[in-house]
Amino acid sequence: MDEHNEVVRREFTRQAATFTPTGWAASGVDWILEAIRPAADEHVLEVAAGAGHLGRALAGRAAHVTALDLTPAVLQQGKRAADDAGQRNIVFQLGDAARLPYLDGSFDIVASRLSVHHFADPHGPVAEMVRVCRPTGRVALVDLVAVGPCRTRDRLERLRDPSHTRTHTLAELCALLDGAGATVLSKQTMDNPLRLTDWMDRTETPGPVRTEIEAALHAELSGGPETGLRPHLRDAELWFTHLWATILATPRPRS
Repeated sequence: MDEHNEVVRREFTRQAATFTPTGWAASGVDWILEAIRPAADEHVLEVAAGAGHLGRALAGRAAHVTALDLTPAVLQQGKRAADDAGQRNIVFQLGDAARLPYLDGSFDIVASRLSVHHFADPHGPVAEMVRVCRPTGRVALVDLVAVGPCRTRDRLERLRDPSHTRTHTLAELCALLDGAGATVLSKQTMDNPLRLTDWMDRTETPGPVRTEIEAALHAELSGGPETGLRPHLRDAELWFTHLWATILATPRPRS
């Protein structure tokens, strides 16, 4: 697990500068906010926060937000953005999602956006998210969702970003929360179309790898094997579609 954490740090240190207020890195935030609906007196933890796109949006509605991540470079990126916006109710903290440095029941909302598919073993981080959520609070798990079985999808994702582990199904994400001691309250899905070149530019995907990914998507469009990424052409450019899920859960009473 520590070895995988080093891969995550390396990849996200390289990507940190691309975590801008617009484009792919900021997509879906309004949709997630609408699902979570934070209250003005609530205290929030964003786990594996990256540059805190969700956390900074939540800070505009909640009392306080803590954004925790494994990689200093993305936290620094997020802090600069928060400082520039004059946000004083959000702090950025270095830490491991699998070992959260908080007491049980410390937060009203515990959220994580697009992180599960980067965890070496998601059971630990999800269990930690449930542990630090107050009994009357809610856990918000937001991640990519697999559309049917397809090994090619994860292989292409890992070619682009070696810190990617596996895309889970909606049922698997719900099972992670259930196994961690939380009851699922709601689940929503959303299509998120992405321009392929932008997606690969953000990870500085090497030329030969870009060619391989593009070839796989073009082959599917021509009737070849499915990639699980649902490619399509838009204005002669190659796009594909991720399916996202937002799942809300609440901790079950502890015995």
